[in-house]
Amino acid sequence: MPVSAKGEQGALIVALLSIVATQIIYFALSHAGADINRTILWGLEAVLFGLIAVVALSLVGRAAVPLAMSAIALGGVLNIVQLGMGLAMFGPLSEGGDALAPAFKAVLGGAFFLYFAGKAMFGFAAAALAFAAYGAGGPMHKGLAVLAGLAGLAALAVNAVAMATGMDLAIPAGATGTVATVLLALLLAGNGRIADPR
Repeated sequence: MPVSAKGEQGALIVALLSIVATQIIYFALSHAGADINRTILWGLEAVLFGLIAVVALSLVGRAAVPLAMSAIALGGVLNIVQLGMGLAMFGPLSEGGDALAPAFKAVLGGAFFLYFAGKAMFGFAAAALAFAAYGAGGPMHKGLAVLAGLAGLAALAVNAVAMATGMDLAIPAGATGTVATVLLALLLAGNGRIADPR
């Protein structure tokens, strides 16, 4: 694999794991009742998702599993859009009182739909990469591939249902998507040939 491709894949792995870290931090702080600066945190996530989208797109043509890279790129784009909705629209609509409550509810639902869709794409990528990874390594790597495949399919299924039903499944959808993202990053780190065979 060329040095540049290794660097791109490394950046993708770091960005995926960084996104997991920021989302765990946000969840922990929000459930602890802490005052969160969403502008900074969501702005950082938007940058990371942008990096994920660009790097994954750059690897699609060289990837052993281009379907997985395409799904990662699409997941990054979907998350940029939902974060943009949150940063630009949540504040003004929530401060508009009862008159804007229906609009805020609609925008919130739309943002969560995109959030679920992004998680589903990362789950899809994890499952697709896992199928390729299963035959590309030893027993430990096969075990990781099985875990990633199961987690990816679970994330895909739960988030697909959440897209159809709304925010009632927000916590399981987010949790399954986060686990799938971690295992996706570990698969990419464990066998570079899966991401870029040259």
